[in-house]
Amino acid sequence: MPPSADQYDAMIILKLYELRRDPELRKARDWAAAGLWPKSFADLQAIIAPGSDANRYFRMVTGYWEMAAALAVHGAVDKELFIECEGELFFLYAKIQPFLAEFRKTNPDFLANIVQLVQRSPAAQQKLELAARRAALLRERLEKE
Repeated sequence: MPPSADQYDAMIILKLYELRRDPELRKARDWAAAGLWPKSFADLQAIIAPGSDANRYFRMVTGYWEMAAALAVHGAVDKELFIECEGELFFLYAKIQPFLAEFRKTNPDFLANIVQLVQRSPAAQQKLELAARRAALLRERLEKE
C-alpha cells in the first residue's frame, strides 16, 4: 500500500519543527525534558505552582504538543507520519500520564488529543511504551546522582 502522506503533510511537519525552535518554546521543552521529574501529583503541582516559570513552561509545552496532536487526530496532517516524526511528545506524555486522572478532575479535557492519538494508533502506543521505559531509566539514573 502506498504511503498516505503527501507534500502538504511534510510541510506541516516541517512547520511544527520550525515552531519548536522558538526561543521560549525551546526553553520550555528543555525544562520539560530535563527538569520535569515529579514523583507524585502533589509534587507536580508544587513544581508548576501558579506564577512560576515552571508553570509557564508546562503550559507552553503541553499546549504546543496538544495542538500538534490535534492536527493528527483531526486529519490535518497524516497521523502515521506525525507519529513517526514526533518522539518528544511521547516522552513528555510518559512523564505526565501517571497524573492524568488527577489533572482531569479539574480539567476533563487535559491532553485529550494526545490521549486520542495514543488510543487510536498501535504505533503511538508503541512509541509511548518506549518513551516510558526511557523516562524510567533516566529517572533512575537521576535519582542515583
